[in-house]
Amino acid sequence: MKSTLSTKANAELGTLIINTAELMQLLSLLPKEYLRSYPLLQKELTSKHPNTRLFNQALKDQLFSKEEYRDRILARLDSLAYDVVISTNIDYLIERIYLLVGDDINRIDELTMTDIGVDILQQVLNALSHGFRKSTLPKGEHPFLAERGRIDHKFWRHADKGFDAYCNGYTTQAALDAWCQLNLHTRCPQSFLRWVKVYGDPRELSDWVNYVKPR
Repeated sequence: MKSTLSTKANAELGTLIINTAELMQLLSLLPKEYLRSYPLLQKELTSKHPNTRLFNQALKDQLFSKEEYRDRILARLDSLAYDVVISTNIDYLIERIYLLVGDDINRIDELTMTDIGVDILQQVLNALSHGFRKSTLPKGEHPFLAERGRIDHKFWRHADKGFDAYCNGYTTQAALDAWCQLNLHTRCPQSFLRWVKVYGDPRELSDWVNYVKPR
């Protein structure tokens, strides 16, 4: 493949290639399928990583057990998942729970997966999956919350309908714009298609849900 990198980017690439330790660190963190064609390299990037030796030595010295290490990881994931899920709209989950227990908040601790429902739990997991991806994207302001420029509130307050139209095949700017003019009596912002590809259904985004709430 012919390089199209700028002179400065090529220089940085050269520096990285020369710095074997840094290159190995970056490669070791790649998803394994990216190095499928290099099985020996993939194996040694893990087995000969200095942190692998430190981890194995700590287990040998009984500084902690593998189970304790696992539980610490899961505790951290629990914290991260909480931060992500509260940024999404989970009213459907809250509704399911109060239909089950009413005002008996202590009963929540006794609910099983069957009680809550696999369909609801899958919905929560999907929200988590999308939420983790969104939270690692560069931070940007939602168009409907922008403090500068003109905001078409007539469109953004009905962005859920725009999303449904997008899911029903109106996937180009021209088609979606025509649909919006016919059904919402306004134009489709140029930013909407880019926005919806990143954030998905606005009804699952707490910022949008709060935005459309009556004031």
